[in-house]
Amino acid sequence: METYFGHIKTPQDALVIFEACRLGQLRRIQRRLSAKEGLQIKSGAVFAWDESEAGMRRWTDGRTWSPSRVSGSFLTYRELATKRRPRRTSKTTPIYTYKTNGLIKQSFSICTAANQKLHLISYYNKADVVAGRLTQPTADCALSNIVVPRGVYPDLNPLDTGGGHSATVRNIRRPSSVPSLTLSPVSSDEEPTGGELGSPVFYYTPRPPPTTTAPQPVLSSTPAPVLPPLLLIQQQHPDPFVDVKNDTRCTEDKRQLNALERQLQL
Repeated sequence: METYFGHIKTPQDALVIFEACRLGQLRRIQRRLSAKEGLQIKSGAVFAWDESEAGMRRWTDGRTWSPSRVSGSFLTYRELATKRRPRRTSKTTPIYTYKTNGLIKQSFSICTAANQKLHLISYYNKADVVAGRLTQPTADCALSNIVVPRGVYPDLNPLDTGGGHSATVRNIRRPSSVPSLTLSPVSSDEEPTGGELGSPVFYYTPRPPPTTTAPQPVLSSTPAPVLPPLLLIQQQHPDPFVDVKNDTRCTEDKRQLNALERQLQL
């Protein structure tokens, strides 16, 4: 029933699962789990689904979980020993009894560039992780051919083993027109109870175009030429706009004037 069996440790592990499902190498689940299937969940079970394809946004497994805690790119829950979550009776924090050797549940959701809302739920216990009994998808030889393409999923850069990422996240809702990267629980008309949860959703963010820096002018170390003082120029040329040579009439003009004068005398 599960999509994969292993340990989702980083966002890159989750993206490998999503891409393997997109290529048909793994199968997304198409429906909710039955009560019997929920009780059969074991450490290492990973479930992935498409929100519109499966017709479900929230995940139910019939188990009781602690309130969610943000752990890097994931929401994390711990299994409780009681069948019902204790209700808050005062302003103090209610006391939870964790189930001995209980499971830990992780939730991860993204929205792709094609506006495809994908969700992933993984289960594990600490003993299996410490003992190395669960394989990460990024280290699984069966998935070594899976290459997560750029431009399809949000740009998440895993930085640590807790599933952290380098992108800046903000507690805001996704704008309807401009895609953005957000970390906000999926809202619902009803408060999640039991196995229901709302997971953080990472929306696809287009990569900004590269910025080009205008070339800086190169300053020359050659000293600028020194001009003579203006007073000295005025003394050498009393009127710099009058050229004495150009003031005299040319030879051709004189010849024409002399010829005109002789005709007038006749």
